[in-house]
Amino acid sequence: MSLKMRLLRVAALLGLLVFVGLVLPKLGPQAPTGYVGIDTAPTASATISQLPPPMTSSAQTTTASKPPPGFPSMEFAPPEIDVPEGDPIPIDTKYGIRYTVPGDWRFGRGGVVGWSEGEESLRFGDIADFGYDYCPEFRDGGSKAMTGITGRHEVDVATAAFNVSRQTEIIFRGRSGDDVTIDYSEPVDFQIEGVPAVRYTVTASNLERKFDCDPPAASIDIVAMQGYSNATVAVFMVFTEQHTDRAISRDTIDDIIASLRRSS
Repeated sequence: MSLKMRLLRVAALLGLLVFVGLVLPKLGPQAPTGYVGIDTAPTASATISQLPPPMTSSAQTTTASKPPPGFPSMEFAPPEIDVPEGDPIPIDTKYGIRYTVPGDWRFGRGGVVGWSEGEESLRFGDIADFGYDYCPEFRDGGSKAMTGITGRHEVDVATAAFNVSRQTEIIFRGRSGDDVTIDYSEPVDFQIEGVPAVRYTVTASNLERKFDCDPPAASIDIVAMQGYSNATVAVFMVFTEQHTDRAISRDTIDDIIASLRRSS
């Protein structure tokens, strides 16, 4: 199954999740040891094409691993920030991190996106997306780019960035032994408001294509940084299709990552 089909099975529910996020309180999903914002798949998937359903806002908040005693936590993410239509959209997350997306993106509290393969699963919350419903072959549309965030405990920033960047392989591979080529950048060390952060860029090419709107290539940028609530390390991602009409630029990705900061 093509990357687009796998992504669209997730993206097709994003519109529903936006509505759910507006009418129900968002709670953090259950997670395996050391993970926050990621839940184990309910059953082992035979292939990557069987994606876990995005978590609804009624998910449980308990986790197998918890922050150190006294570490700040919040049950609900901060309220959405109202801005004039077309203005950049700032997004506060439950990890004490804020990021900003361009004004032509879409955000609604409560969205979660996830992928799974076997016992591996990878999920991000506080999702924003760009270019929703652009693919005519799918009645529920799809998105050209997404952002999201999750958390980790009991690892440092460098380890979290490395581990999550390698987990992203499950997004791109449709089957074992396929022809997809995945390249991982060297780690980029930088600072967010004077605090160390680590970034990897993962690019995938020669993706399986079933429809004309399927992308031939895609990338995901992973940034791990200090978390200020709910997790000691926050892990942010920017996913985008490449070599398709209206694909977002590397400059836009860099600008979104440059917007990362501690919530005010």
